[in-house]
Parts: sequence; C-alpha cells; structure tokens
Amino acid sequence: MTPFLEDDYLWPCAGRRPAIVLIALIAGTLLFFNVFPWIDIAVSELFFKERVCVATGKICGTFPLSSSPVFGPIRQLLQVTPVTLAVLLLLAITWRVVARRSLAHPFDRAGLAAVASMVIGAGLLVNLVLKEHWGRPRPYMTDLFGGPYPFVPAGHITDYCATNCSFVSGEAASSFWLVALATLTPRAYRNWALAAAFTVATGTSLLRVAFGGHYLSDVILGALLSLLIFTLLATGIRMLAQQKAHRSAGQIGS
Repeated sequence: MTPFLEDDYLWPCAGRRPAIVLIALIAGTLLFFNVFPWIDIAVSELFFKERVCVATGKICGTFPLSSSPVFGPIRQLLQVTPVTLAVLLLLAITWRVVARRSLAHPFDRAGLAAVASMVIGAGLLVNLVLKEHWGRPRPYMTDLFGGPYPFVPAGHITDYCATNCSFVSGEAASSFWLVALATLTPRAYRNWALAAAFTVATGTSLLRVAFGGHYLSDVILGALLSLLIFTLLATGIRMLAQQKAHRSAGQIGS
C-alpha cells in the first residue's frame, strides 16, 4: 500500500502528466511573451504613475505601491513566509526521523521533497542562476519607466543588469512553493489548502509587478519553474515508493 500513501501526500503534483504540462506551459509562456512583449509593458503601465521630466525630456515617474505604508509591510511578510515555513518543515521532519530512527513514513519523504524543491528551485535555479546571469532589467530600471536601460523581452540574455535581475521572480518562485506545502495536508482538506496556497502566491506575485520589481512574465515563469521542480522531485519519490512496493510484493509472493 506504500505507493498509494506516497501518492496521497503528493497529489496532484506527482506524475509524468503534470510535469509534461508544466514544461509545455513554460515553453508556451516564453513564446507568448516574445511574440507579444507589449503585454509585459502594458501590465506594468497599469501600476506606473508618470510625470514629466522637464530637465531631461525623458520619462519619469514611480510605482506608487512600492512605497505604500500598507502594501510594503505586507510584501515583507509574504516574502519571508515561505522560507520560514520550509525551515519549520525541515525541523519537524528531522525531529520525526530522529525519534522514529527511520525515514520510512511517506509524509517525511514527501516533506523532504518539498524542502528540496525550495532549495533547488527558488534557491539555486532562480536566484543563483537565472537572476544572476540573464541580465534582464527590472521594470523600474528601464527607460519606459524612468530608468536608464531598454526593455528586454522575457528570456533574452543581456548585460544591462549585473546582479539580482528581473528574470525570473524569486518571490513568485518561493511563494508558489506553498503549493508543495499544501500537498502535505490531509486529502480531506487538500483542495482548500491548494486554493489558499494559490491565492497567497498569486497575491505575492502581483505585488512584485505592482511595485515595478518584475514583469508579468517574470512572475508567471518563476511560479511555473518552482512547480516544475517540485513536480519532478515528487514524481521521483513516488516512483521509488512504487518500485519498493513491487519488490516487497514480489518477495511476499515468492
């Protein structure tokens, strides 16, 4: 029965189908925002308040929500919440494993997959690889919104931004990790947990767009990459559990 327990904890993320769907969505999103780059610009313009720069003749202005006394603290809270929960989850699993002297329980393996996806996805792939080496200027850094650099479509590598750049959103990646956390809840409450995770993650991601810190494509791709990493790890965990169950069944049958 082990594979059913594993699948129960990891549903609906474990499996080849969700992985294939996510890969297709990532490729489709990149293609879409390169064919229609104006959508990135148009969405960011919704949150930009322009003013005339008399001295330079260039576009000046701000993203007012970025200095909001209300939304600023909310963003800070949402920024640290996923990492805090990941650390607490790791501590809880460590305590359970030490107490049981075993990593046999499906919840513990699923939880480790979730923690690993945070480290690999939001940590390594997004923050250390993409944001550090793709060089896409953030909206507030472009000349469309008062900055010195030109607009760069999603996925294009440039040297305009040196570090901690726009492609892709680290906060979107970490906030959508809450979906991984939701898969560890009991099935009776799973749909509610998933809905809450998506709501919080979407709100966090939209705040980054509203603050001028990321384009819409940045947050969508950050979210999809985070979900893909967890799906790949969850699928691997489930496959290993199924193989173990089949071996055990074969030994009993013999």
